[in-house]
Amino acid sequence: MQGLSTVLITADLHGSTAALEAILRRCEAEGASSLIIAGDLCPPDDPLFASFLQQAPSPLIVRGNCDSSYAFSRARLPLPPRILSATIGGRTVVITHGDLEIDFGPWSLTAGDIIVVGHTHVPGLFLDEAQILTINSGSPVLPRSAFGPTYARLDAAEASIHRLGDGSRCLSIALSER
Repeated sequence: MQGLSTVLITADLHGSTAALEAILRRCEAEGASSLIIAGDLCPPDDPLFASFLQQAPSPLIVRGNCDSSYAFSRARLPLPPRILSATIGGRTVVITHGDLEIDFGPWSLTAGDIIVVGHTHVPGLFLDEAQILTINSGSPVLPRSAFGPTYARLDAAEASIHRLGDGSRCLSIALSER
């Protein structure tokens, strides 16, 4: 698939400035053109957190079940939507936290499109019978898998899950041609 540069994906930061900083270091090291945050950012009112967030490359952020308008207001950040869609590398990418039951019908997803979720803190790559890929990046701060703190990476060839500490690959799946 041509036209897709590297996109990093995270979720469930739960206000951790250290985790956000580590994700930004991975963005820089991997040349990410965009950062997707699939909810539960839970921004603290620490100016350093907001400053780091402003350094994120072309951020796409949705609100999770632990995100409150109060926290975003105190952090002086705009409240993100619960669901967002974007076209990335010719694919429709729908981003939601994963805590709500969503009807994806309005997006007319087809083979090769992508759904990004968080919420479970468990990383995974799931390809359904319609060849729509669901990516859960896990959590960089409160992991619930043997992989430890993780993030996801999306590029022209594949989607993959990586350990936050050293960037090593845990899981990967080749992307279908469009």
